[in-house]
Amino acid sequence: MTLDARTALTGQTPVDWLFTGDSIVAAAKWTGVHRGYADLFAERVRYWLGRRDDTVLNTAVSGWRVPRLRDALETSVLRHAPHVAIIGLGSNDANDGPDGRAAFVREYTDVVRRVQAAGTDVVLQTPPTVAPTQAQAPHLDAYADAVREVAAATGSHLVDHHKTWTADGDEALALLVDGLHPGPEGHQKLARDLLTALGDAHPTWT
Repeated sequence: MTLDARTALTGQTPVDWLFTGDSIVAAAKWTGVHRGYADLFAERVRYWLGRRDDTVLNTAVSGWRVPRLRDALETSVLRHAPHVAIIGLGSNDANDGPDGRAAFVREYTDVVRRVQAAGTDVVLQTPPTVAPTQAQAPHLDAYADAVREVAAATGSHLVDHHKTWTADGDEALALLVDGLHPGPEGHQKLARDLLTALGDAHPTWT
């Protein structure tokens, strides 16, 4: 029976959580010695919420787009049989511009349905903002909308980072270390917003 990610944090069943996606999810390089939001999520869930039997795995890879996840779905997601898969893609895909959007929706929908067919509940995340100087900046809004479409079509949960980050304007841009990748404070925001969306009313690490 598939667990519901929105109630998993308050249930009695130990949960296997799996993160996958691009470099923002992987948090390689851009956070320095600090932790990415998947690691912050793991600490919050396993230590502060006392869910010591939960597991948290991160299989994200820098540079990934939907086709890369599609091709690696068996090794990156399905073989682990997680209860919940939390996916973050779109920042790199947006480099394909308007011509790539339809394929992005089609292929992402197929990926999500394959994961769901294995009994895993799926949480989709829109990408956070990027600086106006980034190549994908003119197209990122459209790809965030595409992620929303995929979530609606597949019945997946949606964490709309793009909406909250764009609403914060320059304050959110200051959380990016290179105009694209969130730094340590940006990852704290991603973790807080994700946990809040999953029912953790006051996510802190103190």
